[in-house]
Amino acid sequence: MTSVMYIGGWGRSGTTIIDNVLGAHDGVFSAGELFHLWQRGLINGRRCGCGEPVRACALWREVLRVAYGDNPPDPRQMVVWQREVARARHTSRLLQRPHPLSDVTARLYRAIAEVTGARLIIDSSKVPSGAALLASMPGVTGYLLHVVRDPRAVAYSWQRPTRQLDLPRPALMRTHGPVDSTSHWVFWNLLVERAARAFEARYLRVRYEDFAAAPADVIGLMLALAGMSPASDPFEEPHRVRLGGNHTVSGNPSRFRAGLVELRADEAWRGELPGPSARAVTALAMPLLHRYGYPVRVDRAGAPAGVPG
Repeated sequence: MTSVMYIGGWGRSGTTIIDNVLGAHDGVFSAGELFHLWQRGLINGRRCGCGEPVRACALWREVLRVAYGDNPPDPRQMVVWQREVARARHTSRLLQRPHPLSDVTARLYRAIAEVTGARLIIDSSKVPSGAALLASMPGVTGYLLHVVRDPRAVAYSWQRPTRQLDLPRPALMRTHGPVDSTSHWVFWNLLVERAARAFEARYLRVRYEDFAAAPADVIGLMLALAGMSPASDPFEEPHRVRLGGNHTVSGNPSRFRAGLVELRADEAWRGELPGPSARAVTALAMPLLHRYGYPVRVDRAGAPAGVPG
């Protein structure tokens, strides 16, 4: 059986850096946001974490050959199916009735394991429907890692202009306003919780803030969820980790970072998120704030920026 750890949650919650740190361990392969292989990687020509366009990367060319032989799926058809399953109303159905995309993705996961020799594949796609697909995927043992972050920090991160580094031409990433970001934060996290019912003991929820406070310990919990105890340890100090190259197909631009990386919480939002925006986010996120252990009132003192979310 191929083992896959799927990271679910809303964007800018620290999932990319968690994905990269997990992938720095022996026997673990970081695929990045595999959900976007078809559109961003194969249709749009975006770059792999190695720097080559995904469709020209030797590793991904071999993975696709092993997965599908001489009859690879039409990327445009895959995108159509992804749009079908990404609709919120289908998430519950996916737990009961498999979609054709399930078998296509399972073949991809198994090919990644065969080509890379990895014992655990990390997929940081975050899309809730991807977690629902994984729950009953043939020949694959799935683990669900649910990553959450204070919604005020997330809203602030989505407002900041961020350079998109994997496009053929320079551009900025899409932004979300505080209301839009927080609506997605609530909705996506609830959908991930719904999918989590199918994983039972193979589910773990982690707060970005806890990871940033004790990264080595929290990464250890994540690996233990999948029964992994790698012989190598990329942590040189409690908050310093050495990242090598990767073959992530999509994700936050921080996926291109390599070398010795210091892991610290990005707390700049406390001093820079406008008060009205912070209050709007707090009101919208209220149903989940207590559940995830976040206070209604926060310290708004200025704080230094750390690892991007």
